[in-house]
Amino acid sequence: MAKCLWVVLTALVAYALWLFQPVKIMAVHKEYGAATVLVENFPIWPWWQEAWFNSHQADLEKRYGIPVSRRDGSWSIFFMGWQGGYRKDSVTDEDSDLLCFDDMNTDVNCILKEPLLWVSRNASGEVNYR
Repeated sequence: MAKCLWVVLTALVAYALWLFQPVKIMAVHKEYGAATVLVENFPIWPWWQEAWFNSHQADLEKRYGIPVSRRDGSWSIFFMGWQGGYRKDSVTDEDSDLLCFDDMNTDVNCILKEPLLWVSRNASGEVNYR
């Protein structure tokens, strides 16, 4: 019984340590009215993602200059999973799972699509989380 309790407790501690790792921003790509933020260790629950964004919004603006507003004041920020680096698009249908960035001067400018959170504000100032 004590051994089983020890295993469960160890698993819970390991899970908590994994769960509370800080979010790492690996890259930010900006274009008119939108930004894509590549992250590691992003929260897994939607309510936690929203809380993380709300508590880090000022830092995102200060350090990375996002959100990038359109003329009407609307903007979008896409948080995508970072999977170890950029890849080259081989321009085949097999690469339809890639998202490529035109703001890089290299042909190794794509990531695997792993959408985590989309935060947007419309022209009337309403913020939506998806």
